[in-house]
Amino acid sequence: MTFLKQNSRSILAGLAAGASLTALAIAAPSHAISPAPILPPVGAVATPARANLADLVERVSPSVVQIMVRQAPSAQRVGDAEGFENLPPGLRDFFGRRFRFDFGAQPGWESRAPDRLGSGSGFFVEGEYIVTNNHVVDNARKLRVRFDDGEEAEGTLVGTDAKTDLAVIKVDRKYARKPLAWGDSDRSRVGDSVFTIGAPFSLGNTVTAGIISARGRDISSGPYDDYIQIDAPINPGNSGGPMFNAAGEVIGVNTAIYSPSGGNVGIGFSIPAHQAKAVVRQIIDKGYVERGWLGANIQRVTPEIAQSFGLSEAKGAFIAEVTPDSPAAKAGLQPMDLVIAYGGRPIADTHALTRAVADTRPGESRDLTVRRDGQERTLTVRIAALETPGRPTQPATPASLSDQAALEDGLGLEVAEDEQGPVIVDVVSGSPAEEAGLRVGDRLLMVNQTRVSSTSGAQAAVAQAKKGGRTAVLVQVERNGSKLFVGVPLKA
Repeated sequence: MTFLKQNSRSILAGLAAGASLTALAIAAPSHAISPAPILPPVGAVATPARANLADLVERVSPSVVQIMVRQAPSAQRVGDAEGFENLPPGLRDFFGRRFRFDFGAQPGWESRAPDRLGSGSGFFVEGEYIVTNNHVVDNARKLRVRFDDGEEAEGTLVGTDAKTDLAVIKVDRKYARKPLAWGDSDRSRVGDSVFTIGAPFSLGNTVTAGIISARGRDISSGPYDDYIQIDAPINPGNSGGPMFNAAGEVIGVNTAIYSPSGGNVGIGFSIPAHQAKAVVRQIIDKGYVERGWLGANIQRVTPEIAQSFGLSEAKGAFIAEVTPDSPAAKAGLQPMDLVIAYGGRPIADTHALTRAVADTRPGESRDLTVRRDGQERTLTVRIAALETPGRPTQPATPASLSDQAALEDGLGLEVAEDEQGPVIVDVVSGSPAEEAGLRVGDRLLMVNQTRVSSTSGAQAAVAQAKKGGRTAVLVQVERNGSKLFVGVPLKA
């Protein structure tokens, strides 16, 4: 089980069940949850849903498996155990090395724990290849696949992709089952009937049914979040299991739940088939996933940023920074460009651009439509392979400050200068600047699309924006080695 987000009210959790998370794995709801009825699509003629579902389950269930995982424990070298050293020498000699399992470890000993046991779900997609979640097989020492008829086989890890939480394992070809067909998840709609098969709490193939509750959910688990939300009950152990449409096609891979208790409360998340299919194909073919790279730091277009450009809608992906010598730089992309289309398809937000670039094969070219200086321009970018970015630098820490002054009374910022220019030294609590996310230590680079090098220059740029009737001012800052734009509302 992998926890994705936790607060005082809710838990977003991966669905692998195992001994390492016993409290969550054995948690039971205080009342029974009945499966949601299967409803026909709007405008369709009602048919005996239960009979149809039973026929579909009978057809696809043999291709769904339970994956049992033995995970290696973390081992580390430890120092003196306080309890051990406080014992009389005679007792220390008597307990010897075995003593460390109960009270601690002597210098240089390696601390070990028993292997962890876990369980998840999976399904055949091609020959001997089985799809599951990355968090099911993460750090696996041994994999074993159990089929719906009780037969078992050893599994071998082919490859994983942590960014989408997908993995592929395989078994000896003699154990292969009929592959399940991928469906078109892009055509699925909110309200469509779905059903799932998996091994919740290691119970083996279990069928649940419900509907699609929402599309395009971002649960902050990674850069490519595009989950399908469902109300079909899924629980720990359902991780990696398939979600089917009414035709018995796989349109999602179950991966997470939203739950205050660890049990199902009717909010589950599945990786859409259009995303999973492409990732799985690469893992089977190459053993890893290769993604496209643009080389630009993008950020969400907030209403304030849209207002600062005189736009009525907060749509598109805003370019905050362009990496030197990157595909974006070579194509002529610039900071403050607003990307509105990629490859001829509209870009609604940053996630849409991130996914579109990632799905582009390195070496291929795409047209990029941007809005710049009030006009639309089309650039051609040749996408490169994604590489791991470097570690960000520390926030700006001015060594010597001078000319400290308020940037603008209604903005809630106080800035000062050092050798490199203006930097924020105070943010008024409850001010527009604080609500917009500006922080002490942010270095000011641009205000109202004007590059600033002094506090007086920054003040003049804000005053000019206010004089021009703008309801928000666009501020570019440098933070942790990255540049970003922030739209700050201006009080009348």
